[in-house]
Amino acid sequence: MNDSTFYILTIDALSKECKRLCDFTNELDKNPAEKKKHIAEYKCAKYRYASLSLIHSTVQNNQRCRKAHNLKEYHHLLLPFDEILRKHRDYIAAYDSAPEDEKPDFSLYYAMTAFAQEEIEKLTDNMPLATDWERVELEERLGGFYFAKECLDEAWNNRKEASL
Repeated sequence: MNDSTFYILTIDALSKECKRLCDFTNELDKNPAEKKKHIAEYKCAKYRYASLSLIHSTVQNNQRCRKAHNLKEYHHLLLPFDEILRKHRDYIAAYDSAPEDEKPDFSLYYAMTAFAQEEIEKLTDNMPLATDWERVELEERLGGFYFAKECLDEAWNNRKEASL
């Protein structure tokens, strides 16, 4: 099973942003004096990376496992993400009506979108009680999840044109 255009576009976008954030923090790690000057930016990059890397690794792990195992009865997803997908009737309806060869992409896109949205809702719920620095952390983590959703949406919307 080859990787789909949707998967490749998603992983490429997420990987580039993860690399950009890691390059930034790794450079600061090499120079403690410079890191101390930019500690706020450093921490923000780490918080953003935490959210991005969660979506990135989850997409990769679902792809790896669906290649290695027959996950068709779980909508081509690992069970926890199948359970997230099943909460959304509209997503299941889109999956059910998709052509058979596109079902793995439909489930991956909709499950990851729903997963990211759940994470965004959890963080947003914590915002009213957050102190100043906690608010910054939540905002950066939210930014990472919103960026990941944008990557998923862009890959989804461009998958047909990119595969031509």
